[in-house]
Amino acid sequence: MTRTLKVALPAMLAGCLVIAAILWYINRADPDGTPQSICGTKVSRNLSESLLGAGGKITEQNRVDRNKPEPSSWCEVRVDGRVALSMRFAWHPDAVDPLKVAESSNSVSNIGEPARLESRYEMALGNNGAISPAQCRTDVGSYFTLTLLLEEANPTTRNHRAAIEKFIRAYFPDTVKDVSCA
Repeated sequence: MTRTLKVALPAMLAGCLVIAAILWYINRADPDGTPQSICGTKVSRNLSESLLGAGGKITEQNRVDRNKPEPSSWCEVRVDGRVALSMRFAWHPDAVDPLKVAESSNSVSNIGEPARLESRYEMALGNNGAISPAQCRTDVGSYFTLTLLLEEANPTTRNHRAAIEKFIRAYFPDTVKDVSCA
């Protein structure tokens, strides 16, 4: 064996082992396809699993352009083709009270049993979703509101309320930063 081959062969073998280890880690880190971000915001796997469940094929239809905000844009997260979670990103000129929006019969939220949630941001939490606004100056308006709906949750039962609360408390402040409001 030549000296070059004696050096090159172990180096190539080591390189292959490193690549194999990286591929193994990537597959191990996300074995069930749970997203590491939802609708453009990074999210803890535990939080997303609590709303979407573990397993199933997760896909996203995101119509939100964070660089060019529209008055209203939707993002849907699907599990095995069914809409599991939808979020409405809205930029508007006036401040809104999230509880009044949630309680309104004209609301797009359809949130069951909404109540005010004490937080750094104003929030309304319901059995099947949440609403939270923040000040955010853009060409479209001075405020941003996120509406979250857990589509398959029953609006008359409290089964998902704790998971929704944990999710919105973590997700909303990060989204506010991601849409350049903070």
